[in-house]
Parts: sequence; C-alpha cells; structure tokens
Amino acid sequence: MSMEGKVALITGAGGMRGVGRATALKLASLGADVAITDVRRPADDLPPQEVRAEWQSIDSVAEEVRSLGRRALPMYADLSNGDEIEGLVAETVNHYGRLDIMVNNARAIIGRDKVPVTELEEEVWQHFLDINTTAVFLCTKHAGREMVRLGNGGRVVNIASNAGKQASADGAAYSASKFAVIGLTQASAMDLAPHGITVNAVCPGPINTDRMSYWERAQAAQRGITQEEFRSQVVASSAERTPLGRIAEPEDVANLVAFLAGPDAGLITGQSYNVNGGILFH
Repeated sequence: MSMEGKVALITGAGGMRGVGRATALKLASLGADVAITDVRRPADDLPPQEVRAEWQSIDSVAEEVRSLGRRALPMYADLSNGDEIEGLVAETVNHYGRLDIMVNNARAIIGRDKVPVTELEEEVWQHFLDINTTAVFLCTKHAGREMVRLGNGGRVVNIASNAGKQASADGAAYSASKFAVIGLTQASAMDLAPHGITVNAVCPGPINTDRMSYWERAQAAQRGITQEEFRSQVVASSAERTPLGRIAEPEDVANLVAFLAGPDAGLITGQSYNVNGGILFH
C-alpha cells in the first residue's frame, strides 16, 4: 500500500471531522504528498465545534499532513467555478510536477434540499448539481487530461453515496446529483482505461462527522437543544438501524479510498462500493 512519490488532490478537505481530512491524513501516512482544497465559509456555515476550536480548514489539515513528514499544498477554491477547478489541477501539477490521485470528495451543504420535489427551489437544485456533479466532472476532466499527458496512469476516486443507489423522500436534489456521479464514474472509467487510469466511487451511508447541515440546525432550534445534541441523536438513531451497530467514521471511508487509490486496486475500475454497515446491498 506504499504511496511513496505519489501526489493526491483532494477536494472538500477542510472539515475538522470530515472524510476529506481523514483521506488526506490516510494518504499522507502511506507516503503521498497532497494538495487539498475547500471553499472559504462564513462562520454561519461552519459546525459549532470548528468555531469553538478555531479550526482553520485546509490550513489546519496541511499542518497535520506536514507533521507526518509529507508535503501539503492548501488551496481555497469555489468548485462552482470551472476556471477555479482548472486552476486547482494546474497549480497542483506546477507545484509537485505530477498528479497521480484525484479524490472528488466535496459536496453541497445539505438541508435546504430536504423538501418534497414540488417545493424544491430550482436554485437549490442547481447548486447541488453544480457542486456534487458538475465539479466532479470538471475535476475528472482536468485531472484526467494531466494524467494522460504525464503518462504515469492514475486513480480517480469519487465520493458518491447510498443516496446515489437508493433515493428517499425529500431528497431529489441530493439523490439525483449522486446517481449522476455513479454514471459519470462508469463512463469515465471506460474513457480513461486505455491510459492506465482507474475511476471508482465510494458510496457511504450515514457518517459520524460534524458536517454542517441546515436541516439539523433548524431541527435543533425547533426542539430547543444545541445542534450538537440533535446531531448526536441522529447518529444514535442511525446506529440502531445499522446491522453492524454503528455508522461509518470518516476513517472507514478514507480506508476504502486509500485502497482504491493504491497499487493493489490496479484491476478495479468503474465500480461503486458501499461503506454503510449493512444498511444497503446494491
């Protein structure tokens, strides 16, 4: 599983307890240097834990990566802007001289989409497609071009979701965006296979992160409790419905990303793997 000499670009990597950070640390622990990106968020869009801890997004993650003896390149960007995505890939290659692994992890903040389709605002629908789907396409396009040009093969790993295989009520925008990621994964895998580049997806179920959710914040306010207290109730309830008795930790997802990004997964492409404790078989 050594990734010595490899370079990975990871989107959505600034959360204090997120999959992006866990992936950056996992790949760095295996020897990879990383470029990490996230959008600058106002305090209102940050989890309470991050505000209290004075967490500095990808700058804090970069410090952790460097403490492992690996190089880190933090870059803030808005993934709804195609020019900024192209710039992220170019800056990574200019800085490191190569790009071997592209991890498409960033996602739109959930909550405003959690309404029936008849009540879903077109602006919200479009935002989810922009961040969850179009950004994955553009990262794959530009990273794939560089991998082809460099001639060293490569790995693309997309973070999809259980919701990309089985939809639920009040989830039209999120599910549509994640179903699309699975289709993009399969098509891209076939396009890039002749160049020794694999493309796979990881489909987590519920994850025990402190990710921001407008819906959870609203529900907590209605109940007169903190957002963290409501989040802990959600986690406990989800764990009760999971055959293995707990929901995923960020590291559970990062471990599968690392496998798919590593040398042992060279003959695996176009696949979408669940990490959900047994709540969905598909």
